[in-house]
Amino acid sequence: MPIREVKMRSKPNVRELADEQVNDEARLWENFKQGDKSAYASFYSKYSSLLFRYGCKVTQDREMVKDCMHDLFTELWKNKATLGSPASVKNYLVKSLRNKLIREIAKQAKFVDEEGVPETHLGIVSSPELQMVNSQAKSEQERQLIAALRKLTNRQKEIIFLLYYNNLTPAEVASIMSISVRTIYNTTFSAIQLLKGEMAIIVILALCKDCI
Repeated sequence: MPIREVKMRSKPNVRELADEQVNDEARLWENFKQGDKSAYASFYSKYSSLLFRYGCKVTQDREMVKDCMHDLFTELWKNKATLGSPASVKNYLVKSLRNKLIREIAKQAKFVDEEGVPETHLGIVSSPELQMVNSQAKSEQERQLIAALRKLTNRQKEIIFLLYYNNLTPAEVASIMSISVRTIYNTTFSAIQLLKGEMAIIVILALCKDCI
């Protein structure tokens, strides 16, 4: 009896899986634009935690972050029929929240620095989390890292957060922050050089996530 050949279907690669996720999210976005409340709720459920965490890196005022997030999602639903189709919903939401926060900070501050966010408003500088890490730092390496992070500019801190802890590409970060990709590379390089001057890069990668 002849043996039939069985063709095994190859497993999808990472690129294919990523493309499939993008396509699924694009379909979900279109459903949302047509009034699908479950699609709308899914975006809030998926990205609200990320948006809140990011917002708290822009300002220490958590109530402001909550208010801006509420306004953002309220406006999304209200204007859903006229919205475009972003290449990345996550990036669109992060950039929209950033713009709202900066406008709100500008209303409340007499002076906004050239990078858009006053040093005193940036949650990374003296956030409760950073204060806790600082008070509980048990090793010289941790104290060195905290001291090094405080030397970064607002822009350097924000770029590092978006690149390394939200897994965005330089092009995506440039779009969110409305600056050039070359600026992203240059700013990241200078930030890493500064941190490397304080301690070994391995320690940086191990501890940055908890300290920024």
